Amino acid sequence: MILAAFDTMDHVQAMLLDAVLRAPAVAPRGMKTYELIASGFALSHPRCRLIHGPERRWSLPLAIGELAWHLSGSDDVEQIAYYAPIWRRFSDDGNHIRGSSYGKRIFSQDGHHETQWERLLRLLQHDPYSRRAVLNLQQDAAEALDPNSADVSCVTSCQFLIRDGALDLIVHMRSNDIIWGLPYDVFLFSMLQEMLALELGIALGRYFHFAGSLHLYERHVDLAARILDAGVVPGPAMAPMEALQEVPAFLAAERCARNGSAIGFDLSPYWRSLLEPVQQYANRRLGIPEPAEPLAWL
Repeated sequence: MILAAFDTMDHVQAMLLDAVLRAPAVAPRGMKTYELIASGFALSHPRCRLIHGPERRWSLPLAIGELAWHLSGSDDVEQIAYYAPIWRRFSDDGNHIRGSSYGKRIFSQDGHHETQWERLLRLLQHDPYSRRAVLNLQQDAAEALDPNSADVSCVTSCQFLIRDGALDLIVHMRSNDIIWGLPYDVFLFSMLQEMLALELGIALGRYFHFAGSLHLYERHVDLAARILDAGVVPGPAMAPMEALQEVPAFLAAERCARNGSAIGFDLSPYWRSLLEPVQQYANRRLGIPEPAEPLAWL
């Protein structure tokens, strides 16, 4: 199957919103929802992962905060609720996120004292053309099929393929909210794709996204219409990723910003550009004025 390919996430968003507003409605868990079944797209340039249209009010600090949460292998609800308090609704015990803590499944050690990420990297280094380079992110069946769970993993797997000297990523999702979930999911997984490409020393390829249910809740219909009326407002791509050895320092600096403590880390321009929106978000929460100059790469 040939998927429609788009240059930016702004174009992806416009295409999906236009299509879903003409789709039939269903009501899972009693909530009216417009739904596209078995749909997907390709993002030709994964660094064009940001949403720029002002009507959407997409939160870059939340996207970066979620990235830090996953990279730290955390399932702590308060770490992610700092950026989006709604996450507290998805905790079964008030302390942890059981389903959507993908980073915990990717970066936490298993019984063999390895992480999925380490095994993935070793596999592709050993066999660059492997079709087995898959991160499994679905919970076990008992959790995934529990009707009483507050949160079930929306992502089932991420498959990485090295083709034509570049690293492609195919993300499979059982369910994807076009407003709340999709832009943040693409940001997260395309960042992981770029991280792995950098570790492997190869080019960044294409990003492919499939969902069993791509949907829009009725409460977001007016917002979707406003986004479409405003038209596509594409912006610049993110700079190429660099200096992976600074990820631990970036995570420590994000933690300092979140906790309101001084940041004593000297980061490279790339990771500093990711930290700045987080620091600005922390400053707003503390009532500290915004800097006069906007971020250059936004």
